[in-house]
Amino acid sequence: MAVLALAGSIFAQAAPLDPEALPPTIDPARKVHFVSLDGAFQPANTNWLPCLKTLTGGDHTTEAVTVGGHTGVKVSGIKFNNADTNFSFWADKHTIDILMQVYGDDAFLDENGQPRYFNFLTGTLPEPIAMDGGTLPKEIDNHKWNWVLFRIPNGLRHMDGGRLVGTIHPKAKNDPKISGVSRMSGQNGGTIRMDGLHDLKVRFVAFGERGAFGEPEQINVFAK
Repeated sequence: MAVLALAGSIFAQAAPLDPEALPPTIDPARKVHFVSLDGAFQPANTNWLPCLKTLTGGDHTTEAVTVGGHTGVKVSGIKFNNADTNFSFWADKHTIDILMQVYGDDAFLDENGQPRYFNFLTGTLPEPIAMDGGTLPKEIDNHKWNWVLFRIPNGLRHMDGGRLVGTIHPKAKNDPKISGVSRMSGQNGGTIRMDGLHDLKVRFVAFGERGAFGEPEQINVFAK
């Protein structure tokens, strides 16, 4: 199982980033696909495309939420599924950076108050792969909106060597039972699913080329 770059450790920085503006660490030369769930954020430049869609229903139900002065969605189950209508862009990318703005509360902690484990589900049936998301530190439980940056590998399938994100498993193309749910290069109609954070509250999601948003240690700093 691949390991997320920031799993298990978050690096320090002088101050947290302003949740009311896109991170100043953005690299304008990198391509980004995004969705601003409350409509507050516009494309940073012409390399940013609003082609992500947060899904709801089935095992990835979400509901509207207002908290911390902003609206977003709350994960009603345990999966957070986003579809990229331009998913084929990732077919030759080794790595995908995932920038999110999340509300920091006990959704990130388990019943014992310890950081909760989560992962990212990539690839289509019958060969999906879970990429290790690890945990975020307790400081994320700050009752504020926070920028977070994850870096996941875009693995290769054993069967045909295609990338898990950006291509569709040959069996998924030919099997009518799974072709519909895999049409966006992921599972259940999406492209990448976050799994394991019930009640997660999200305001913004973006998939970017490696370095598109800066480095995890620049982004993952949480206000008290």
